[in-house]
Amino acid sequence: MTTRPEPEVIDRASWWTTGQVATALGVSPVLLRAWDSRYRLGPARRGPGGQRLYGPRDLRRLRRMSALVNQGVRAGTAAGLVLSEAVTPTQSRLLADEIDQAAGAVDLPALAGLLDDLLAGHGTIAAWVDVLAPVLRRQGERWQTGESAFAAEWALAGAVSAALERQAGRVTLPPPRDWPVLLACCATERHPLPLQVLATVLREAGIPVAFLGEMVAPGVVVRTAVRLDPALVLLWSMTPYTADAPLLAELARRDVPVRAAGPGWYPVGGRVGPVLDGLRGALRAVSAHTGRGVPVTGPAHGNESGTG
Repeated sequence: MTTRPEPEVIDRASWWTTGQVATALGVSPVLLRAWDSRYRLGPARRGPGGQRLYGPRDLRRLRRMSALVNQGVRAGTAAGLVLSEAVTPTQSRLLADEIDQAAGAVDLPALAGLLDDLLAGHGTIAAWVDVLAPVLRRQGERWQTGESAFAAEWALAGAVSAALERQAGRVTLPPPRDWPVLLACCATERHPLPLQVLATVLREAGIPVAFLGEMVAPGVVVRTAVRLDPALVLLWSMTPYTADAPLLAELARRDVPVRAAGPGWYPVGGRVGPVLDGLRGALRAVSAHTGRGVPVTGPAHGNESGTG
């Protein structure tokens, strides 16, 4: 695509010059200009004087191009992957390592940038299944071996939650005539992140969602479900200590369509019916109960809840 000089005044806080991008990526301005001329990995616009100005999407693509080339991928092949928006397993592993390192250093600004780039480049489903859930499992394994990872887990969980809020905030939904999906945690559940991922994916699919978050009193969940009259309620539990079978039974007694979701329900699965564990299973359940198509994509293996 040919760039044209922009006559209007440009907000420079959101755009970067060739020199600034080269410094951020650790490459030369000459190389950036070569990628532009050879592979059309150039800036989205030019300033009034013809100056190259790179936007956030340009920077994300160039970061990926640089990472692939540093892996030994030929420049032409790397450019094709970047332009096609294809994501390789190697790229996902590299991003996971980078995010893990930033979390270990409790580098919150770096985490925010990495997570925004990850969600924009991978999409929410692949970002969670391929990158974030593996990192969280890695941190859980460190806990089991006695290695302290509290600060890293705290930093990552908070940063992911904030990034998901930013991602969901970019989605404009029409005023809902109803709330087809209600997502709630059991009263003592303190790990709502997988449920927040689901809420973000559904909002991106145009499905209004009421997300109650963590540690909500059972009475609040019941009253909210009765008031909203949703097509489906998912009640989330990460560990067996938080699974609230009486709350699930109370919702069912009030004719609320409810499903148990999360690995915490497995020990009581026979008493609560089939348990939804995994992003794809939850999306299929939402689609079946609402009659609205949702994206069910991603690899067919792996633990999607972020647990070890």
